[in-house]
Amino acid sequence: MAKTPEIVRVSDDGLLPLIARLPGIPPRLLLKKGRVGGAEGEPGSLAISDREADLALNAALASGAEWEGDPDLGVDLLVSDVPGVDQGLLVPRFLYRRSDRIYEYAAAMPAVLQEYEAVLKA
Repeated sequence: MAKTPEIVRVSDDGLLPLIARLPGIPPRLLLKKGRVGGAEGEPGSLAISDREADLALNAALASGAEWEGDPDLGVDLLVSDVPGVDQGLLVPRFLYRRSDRIYEYAAAMPAVLQEYEAVLKA
């Protein structure tokens, strides 16, 4: 029987996804509140509602959840279709790309990795 993952909760308005599977054992999921894509008013920035967080968490815990390794963050991103949740919340580089901010995303990645190193790699 699979162990229920620990939920690591963070608050952030930047590059981290709404939900991610963190590397290591025991299983852990990062669940974020705040926004993806920057502060309110940033082009393409999306707020995370409680409903979206619940939908994403339920999808992540489902036995058929599909994950894909993110080459930038070093975590697994939920790529399953989650009705009611914008794909940009799940895969931030998609959100940045569609708002023509992909270079901003790439430039900010080193600082994000440093800031969240303890959370992402622990």
